[in-house]
Amino acid sequence: MSRSPSRTKLVFRFGPIVLIVLALIVFYASGLHSAIGAKGFAEHYESIINWRTAHPYLSALIFAALYITIVAISVPASLWLSVPGGLLFGWMAGGTLSWLASIIGATLAFLVARTAIDPAKEMTNSGRYARFKAGFERNAFSYIIILRLMPLPFFVVNTAAGAFHVKVRIFAAASAIGLIPASFLFAALGETAGDALKAGETLDMSFFQNPKILAVFIGFASLSLLPILIRFFRKDDNL
Repeated sequence: MSRSPSRTKLVFRFGPIVLIVLALIVFYASGLHSAIGAKGFAEHYESIINWRTAHPYLSALIFAALYITIVAISVPASLWLSVPGGLLFGWMAGGTLSWLASIIGATLAFLVARTAIDPAKEMTNSGRYARFKAGFERNAFSYIIILRLMPLPFFVVNTAAGAFHVKVRIFAAASAIGLIPASFLFAALGETAGDALKAGETLDMSFFQNPKILAVFIGFASLSLLPILIRFFRKDDNL
């Protein structure tokens, strides 16, 4: 009887990770990773757009639910789903949907990591770990914003924040701020791709000569400088 509570605790702690691993296996084995990418959307562009036009609210809900799921199960490069979001709904609506869905999905993944990665007492009491944990917790809001602005996979930031048991509200608020630029830039890229497909163009190398695309990539280049600027103006941080 004494083992039952311990077993229940282990299931609660590691069960979500097992479910995530199984979901990732199904995701890749079924070929969904190809179907939901920008290339897959481009191949079936007309039929998808027609269905989205006929069911605008349902399509938005399905897209948001799909985005949340993909981020929550830690699919690499999941932020790229903002590209088909912009292609389907335009940069403003698609960016907003992507932004909200990415916050929810990232928070779910963070909670899984936070539950599973419960530092042992000996780790917590070790000098290096304790100092790093204390520094991260002290500046968690700034750290997470900066990490979100960097080209890092979602699961890296989610796991790092979960490992140091950042407060949920701090994680969600910092992620909301840090995810704004990339969400809308990727959506703008998708909208421009949609405009090209509507005009009967192909998404070859000439597509990247489009002034709108060049502006988006300039935006990404500027985005990469933001962490440096933040660190410059926050000299009290110990990054």
